[in-house]
Amino acid sequence: MRRHLVQVVSVCILVAAWPTLTGAAEERIGAYDAYYGNYLIAEDHLIGINPFIMDNGEKVVLFADYSSGVVRRLFAVSDIEFSMGPGFNSPSPVELTVRFEKDEKSGTVKGVSLRRAMGKPQFAERVALKSEDVSFDGADAKLSGTLITPATRGPHPVIVLLHGSGPLTRYSFGPYPYFFTSFGMAVLIYDKRGTGTSTGVRMDASTATVQRPTRYPDDLVNDALAALHLLRERNDIDPKRIGFWGSSEGGMAATQVAARSQDVAFAINSSGFMEPLWQTLRYQVGPTLRANGVAEDRIKQQEAIVELWLRTARTGKAWAEFQKQEQEIVAARGSWFFQTRGKYSSVEQMQFDWDRILTFDPLSQLAKVKCPVLGVFGELDTATPAARAADNMRRVLGQAGHKDFTTKIFPNAGHSLSERPTGSRMAPGVFDTLRTWLQSRVTPSDTAVR
Repeated sequence: MRRHLVQVVSVCILVAAWPTLTGAAEERIGAYDAYYGNYLIAEDHLIGINPFIMDNGEKVVLFADYSSGVVRRLFAVSDIEFSMGPGFNSPSPVELTVRFEKDEKSGTVKGVSLRRAMGKPQFAERVALKSEDVSFDGADAKLSGTLITPATRGPHPVIVLLHGSGPLTRYSFGPYPYFFTSFGMAVLIYDKRGTGTSTGVRMDASTATVQRPTRYPDDLVNDALAALHLLRERNDIDPKRIGFWGSSEGGMAATQVAARSQDVAFAINSSGFMEPLWQTLRYQVGPTLRANGVAEDRIKQQEAIVELWLRTARTGKAWAEFQKQEQEIVAARGSWFFQTRGKYSSVEQMQFDWDRILTFDPLSQLAKVKCPVLGVFGELDTATPAARAADNMRRVLGQAGHKDFTTKIFPNAGHSLSERPTGSRMAPGVFDTLRTWLQSRVTPSDTAVR
């Protein structure tokens, strides 16, 4: 994640390591538990207050307007008052003040008072939601999460959110959990295996030196299938309306879950790669470094060592040359592009990485998906080649005779579909596209929050 919403959910596949949620982090997230949820300003105009973990590990509160697409950090002024600036992570000049209003007798939050600069206060009433801690067993891990459901009588349609790569928790999804509840859906979020309070060992696209007897992304997909089983056993969930949304690696994984189970009602791929993983990783180098203002000579140096890495991993040759170049670039630049994946100790370890992770291609399983599929991508994505991903989805699903699939590329949008370059709002149409697509297939409009 960069320093704004451009990486708000799951983010670059391998560019950065993500913080693990510690006990102290959980305590900080919990400090504002009473405020999280949705608030109704007017008919069909809701805002959300969300917990979020920044890329530097800081735990913050996010404001999300589901109509305008604005998603920005709130800065605490007092225990009940927060302010929002003009950018995702800029506190001033203050554009909006958010003050939580509590019932005098019960002390519960009844709504928020919103005051824009030089404007009049506007009250937004809190929308009733239920939140429940849940756990479920994967093959070799116990996953912990939160199920958020409407306060209305079920059974409810539900959407399971899947992470991008890295040690991400249930607090890594930015505005999306409460956004999906805003039109009548239940939402399941959980800590990825080996993070937060979930057990297990993680082998995903951000790891190289973790060696397990499975192949990527089987562990992640099996965990998601365990979540599906949990939900199908609940009386408050409609077993015929359980679907998956994921961002980045999670977007790819959503299609893999749908390919393995006929019980999946829909799958949404948000910025997930749709080609052999190594091809997407090779793509990331130039766009990511250019977006960060790195000089072309340094970019070419990084591209060269990535090419050498992939060639050595594929063939087992030039191991000594890779070690030599790695030492040189680390001495000169501090690291090479994918060093966050861990340091290889042998060529055999590198070849394991190639065989079990890097050569994974999601397209063969994508062809088996029967449920409705939506693919949404950002034109300016530096982590996933948007045009290639969308084209591959259309080609594979079309050739398979699939009857209900949609792909859309949003102009001026980055990896998280936030608007570039500021990242202070979602790209125009993102929330509307997701809401309309789901309401036409899963959630009738009369179940939306009023």
